[in-house]
Amino acid sequence: MKGILAVLMATLLIACASQPDTRVNDAVDDFIVVSELKELDTVRMREQFHYTELSEHYIILKTRKENYLVKFQRRCRELNEREVTPDIRFERNTLRAGFDTIRGCRIDRMYAIDKGQAQELVHLGKAPGEEG
Repeated sequence: MKGILAVLMATLLIACASQPDTRVNDAVDDFIVVSELKELDTVRMREQFHYTELSEHYIILKTRKENYLVKFQRRCRELNEREVTPDIRFERNTLRAGFDTIRGCRIDRMYAIDKGQAQELVHLGKAPGEEG
């Protein structure tokens, strides 16, 4: 009985811990469809870039002039490390969806977004008053 209770509690804790990430992922997926974001095959960039992590599946990639929504093929836990760099495979200063990675996480899709959309994405999936 105690063993079953322990397994049930562990499962409940895991479900609670992953729920905010799922909520954000679902909100970003809906945002992509509703906003009819343009999917890109490549993104030109400089050596340095900045990003905002939305979840372990999505980031907003910020270059000098543009913002891009990047979706990874799998959960990317490596984003928590200090130095995050792109791993460009083919053409210098060009990220390619499906080929290149960021910290070993393969880029699945990339979308062009403007600054207003980037700000909206940062707040998606969060309850009113929740810090971002």
